[in-house]
Amino acid sequence: MPYEPLSNMQVRMRIKDRDPAFTACPVTAGGGRSLLVQVPRGDGGLPWVPPGTEVELLRKDGLRLVTATVRARTLRPVPSFAVELAEPLIQDVLYTPKEGRAILVTGGKGGSGKTFVSLGLGLLLAQQGARVALVDADLGTADIAVNLGLPREPHLGHVLDRKVSSEAALQQAVRPNLAVLPGAMGAKWGDPSVWKLGHLLTVVQELRPAYDFVVLDSRAGVGQDVTALWQGVDRVLFVTIDEPASMADTLSLLQAFGESGRLRSGALVVNRVHSYRDASDRLLGFARSVREETGKEIPLWGVLQEDPRVHALAAEGKLLIEAYPLAPTTVALRQLAARVQA
Repeated sequence: MPYEPLSNMQVRMRIKDRDPAFTACPVTAGGGRSLLVQVPRGDGGLPWVPPGTEVELLRKDGLRLVTATVRARTLRPVPSFAVELAEPLIQDVLYTPKEGRAILVTGGKGGSGKTFVSLGLGLLLAQQGARVALVDADLGTADIAVNLGLPREPHLGHVLDRKVSSEAALQQAVRPNLAVLPGAMGAKWGDPSVWKLGHLLTVVQELRPAYDFVVLDSRAGVGQDVTALWQGVDRVLFVTIDEPASMADTLSLLQAFGESGRLRSGALVVNRVHSYRDASDRLLGFARSVREETGKEIPLWGVLQEDPRVHALAAEGKLLIEAYPLAPTTVALRQLAARVQA
């Protein structure tokens, strides 16, 4: 069972077998057996250390000492170490049991870039130290494995047919902290039966205890598989593009989602925006239409700028967020990942 730090906690940390004294460090985020520990700078602070370095954590009152391993380091939102505990801790020490969160990425129209968002979100969460399972649930037209240059089999279709387990189908260590479950390609997988949809929800629940985040890339539109997944996730990201047809399709999807009674867990991501200034009026108008049609305010969690390098890099088997980590679109995706973590 994953564990998550209680809020407003502070620990003392030191590098094992190196530092004689502990340094007070606030715990800012976490999941699984991992947590983000803020790194004080300047005199009395902690130096950067490479992944794999062992550290020791001491509860603020000095009653509990545990060993952890540095898995990653991050500068956003503040300089922090992502560390993995050698053992889970009981509730009254530092942690309370919590399953990993499931995030569904979908859209009202094909070509909106939902797979681009799913990939970026999964990779950036993993870079920040979270354990991520990226599941390609776009049955019939899956392409996450293609984008990452991975073998296409075994895939989710085989899991739904119960030919292999979800654990056996997961491709581990695709990137540090990232595992990928490829999706099924072909017409035979495009219309799953009801019992297969039930098993799809079971797969999500099987993955949640082992990962901090389960990111699911679904097909576009309102299909049985998409609506089934709504019931088994914590957050749905609706991806649209800055075009009237795409926004109209997304509005229809939001209306259907609202009928399920789960609109509070939805958030919008607008992709392929050519100009923030030119798009502002259209985005405000779209938000007004969503409010009028659904009776709810849907938060806007991301606005991603159009970047012509995305398709050029894809032809070379590369990803924008890895090739250009400071590109405006990459930065916007990193901000989206921070919202999801928060």
